[in-house]
Amino acid sequence: MKEDISYSEGYTEIIPYREYDLYDVAWHDSMIAGNGHIGVIESCAPLNDNLIYQNVEFVMPSDEPRYVPEEVTSQLEEARQAVLNMDDTWNIHNRKRTNMYCHHPGQQLRIEMLKVAHNDERKTLFEDIEVTDYERYTDLKKAVIVTKFKADGIDIERKTFVPYDDDVIVTVISGIKDFGIKLFIEDFESIHKFGTGKNNAATSERRMKYLRFVKEDMIGFIAHYPSFKGSELENGGFAGVTRVYTNGGRIQTFDRMKSDMAYACIDDGAPVLKVTDTDKLVLVTYLDWTHTCEELKVGTDIEEYGIVRKCISRIDNVFSKYVHQSGSESEKDNEFLYQDMLKKHELSSKEKYSRVSLDLGRQNSTIISNEALLKRQKSEKNIVLELLERIYNNARYGMISCAGHTAPRLNGPGVGEWNLLWRNAYTMDANVNIQVSGMNSGNMYEAATGYIWFIMRQIDDWENNAAKVYGMKDAVLIPVNTDGHRAMMVEYDMNYPFQYWNAGASWMLLPIVEFLDCYGDVKITAKDEDIIKMYGKDTFDVRKDILAPLLRKTYNFWKQLCSAEYYTDCKGNACYKKGKSCLENGEKYLIIPSFSPENKPLGYKSAITANAAMDIAAAKDIVRMYIDMESGLKEKGYKDRVKEAKLLDEQLPEYQFDKSGAIREWSMKEYKENNAHRHISHLYCAWPSYQTQHDDILSDACRQAIVNRNRENTGKDDTASHGWIHKALVEARLKNSESVYDILNLLVHSDIFYTSLFTDHNTNRAKGVACTDTLFGIAGIVNEMLVYSDRSTIELFPALSSRIPKGKVCGLMTRAGVRIDSLEWCINTGTEELKTDMKDGFYIKLKITALRDTEFGLILKNENFNEMSKEDKSLFNQNIKLKSGEEYAILL
Repeated sequence: MKEDISYSEGYTEIIPYREYDLYDVAWHDSMIAGNGHIGVIESCAPLNDNLIYQNVEFVMPSDEPRYVPEEVTSQLEEARQAVLNMDDTWNIHNRKRTNMYCHHPGQQLRIEMLKVAHNDERKTLFEDIEVTDYERYTDLKKAVIVTKFKADGIDIERKTFVPYDDDVIVTVISGIKDFGIKLFIEDFESIHKFGTGKNNAATSERRMKYLRFVKEDMIGFIAHYPSFKGSELENGGFAGVTRVYTNGGRIQTFDRMKSDMAYACIDDGAPVLKVTDTDKLVLVTYLDWTHTCEELKVGTDIEEYGIVRKCISRIDNVFSKYVHQSGSESEKDNEFLYQDMLKKHELSSKEKYSRVSLDLGRQNSTIISNEALLKRQKSEKNIVLELLERIYNNARYGMISCAGHTAPRLNGPGVGEWNLLWRNAYTMDANVNIQVSGMNSGNMYEAATGYIWFIMRQIDDWENNAAKVYGMKDAVLIPVNTDGHRAMMVEYDMNYPFQYWNAGASWMLLPIVEFLDCYGDVKITAKDEDIIKMYGKDTFDVRKDILAPLLRKTYNFWKQLCSAEYYTDCKGNACYKKGKSCLENGEKYLIIPSFSPENKPLGYKSAITANAAMDIAAAKDIVRMYIDMESGLKEKGYKDRVKEAKLLDEQLPEYQFDKSGAIREWSMKEYKENNAHRHISHLYCAWPSYQTQHDDILSDACRQAIVNRNRENTGKDDTASHGWIHKALVEARLKNSESVYDILNLLVHSDIFYTSLFTDHNTNRAKGVACTDTLFGIAGIVNEMLVYSDRSTIELFPALSSRIPKGKVCGLMTRAGVRIDSLEWCINTGTEELKTDMKDGFYIKLKITALRDTEFGLILKNENFNEMSKEDKSLFNQNIKLKSGEEYAILL
């Protein structure tokens, strides 16, 4: 086995119709593979394996509306007046929140091994096979799930992978000449939580219909979504097909008895495909969805359904690409050369994965299982660095598995149950943002382009939201969630008034700005037919075609939100004057209404407020980005637009600070701070924004705000992991090295990691919800603690603790247009194992390459390097100017 693996010494079998509790959901320990569009969750059970197939676009329709409520427009002035008058009883007219559609899994294919000697097709006898020498792992570099074991002493191996270009899911089973393989699709109803939502409410998939089929060398299904009037999926459906390549083996088909619990299945039986007399079996799967699915009828030729034909066509195209014809013209034998596809996939995976590497000085020459590392961590006070390194690698693998088509859903590459809490949506008030925090710095170009496509699919709805909620023109307002198909403003109520969450578009735009800073001006090409149809072309200049229009729309939002009728006077009093058209000297705009997710002032019943610090930070960011853009493009009339924007910047509200010196969550003297909450939206200025880097006063205020939160929120809602991840990202920007380390240490000592090293939503698994913002966010934290960058600055080790005394990172990207080819360190901690013959007992080695002409300040302020001589330290605190392609190195 290779070093870059996620290795587990055991497995958890997925049992149909099992009712799991929160702490033992079987698929959580499964291994995952994906290409950003489709994927698979594999249990890796040796004789009774399960493959739960995934398509990131699958959503289950419901009867909930797909339009912005008409009444929201007329409520704006009511909301503003309620805020101005401190009326916390105004309740959005008792609005009941509705939801987006819920993401759902595809089919679950079961693979059973049996002894050929027991040739009764209807009898499963895999229990008679003795299994020894079992192991399973994900080869992170090659992006292949591997299961190995001996069956009655014979070596068996399964490999599962999802090629990026071919867009199918492949499983290869070898060593089986003495065994048979039975394949069948489990009842959808047997998958965890089918038909059951939050508080055991019935969910809409109970009304779907499906049938399964076996035809020649294919096994598959087709499902018709429940029909809800007005839904874009009213006539929709989804399907999946697996084609079996047997290399000359024998195929038999028969029906099992259908379960009485399979009430949504319209067939009478449950088809099975059995393969014998072959040493190797290759399964190639594709699954997709459609807006227009024919009515399902028993006995209809399966290829009469358009979506099934599409799946078969995709598989056949792949087969024709990798087929080898042998034999005479009259008798040709077509051999499927899956090895060529696997080799191509592995080369592509290695290139993506190997762009960045992390070595924290691990000493073990043998591979330790995930379980052993997690167990060892429980018994050690400090972070087991080998575990942290593996988590980082697993995070990169997971992010790459989500990359290219869209952004990651809450659980990243896939979901093994129905009705995952929060609908496995894309949550944009922290979760998606945390998940992509290490995307650009982590050199994940494909992930960034997928993120851009994710944004572009939503913009029409964003514009409509701004028009409906605020009456704005050519502006954007984002919802808290999107299901990947729609992003209309429906998920709001009195407790979560996201219709007045103003900062969202600014936050979602920032990774695109960072992408351009890292990679320069690039063009990207879409493969998604929906995007091509939506925009009338497939190739986009990211800066001119995507960022510039979106930045203008976001700037227009803040420009139109700021009304001279609502302002603070010279004494900071909130005021309203109907008909007022401009501000006087000393007055500032009032950002009203405002919402600081997901908090409210102490003693105030309403979360609808004014002047949230998050809004102030987001507005300042966008206005200044807009000024930079207009100044750079220099299009006709730009000087007037820049002048207007600079005036707006001056008239935005200022941050306020409390008696402790902390930044206030609301710049309103009428409100009291409420620190008993996990969210730290008010620290937006530190992360994701960059405002604290060159502002010591603001940095100190944010540090004190963290202290206040830590003191007052302990033990309340502090098990939700994204709160810790968010806090660590902020702490890294504030150079609080030991705080960053302590948060990572808390997480690795918690119960948040499954044996696959994917993560739960809670440190104590209190909700039983798989969620990747912890896993992916840790990659962002590690990147941030090792290198900070903006367009004019690269800071080394801004938040590196002395408890990570030695290591090396390669390949990180910076916003200064420089790639960190290699950054190596050793800190003198006085421990025997770290004694070196290097000068002063520590060293730093830095190698960088300029990706464009650039000039930046190199900074090293980490106190762990204070023992460096003044001369040496000056090397890491200097201004550097490089030409594109030029390399630079400092070796101490």
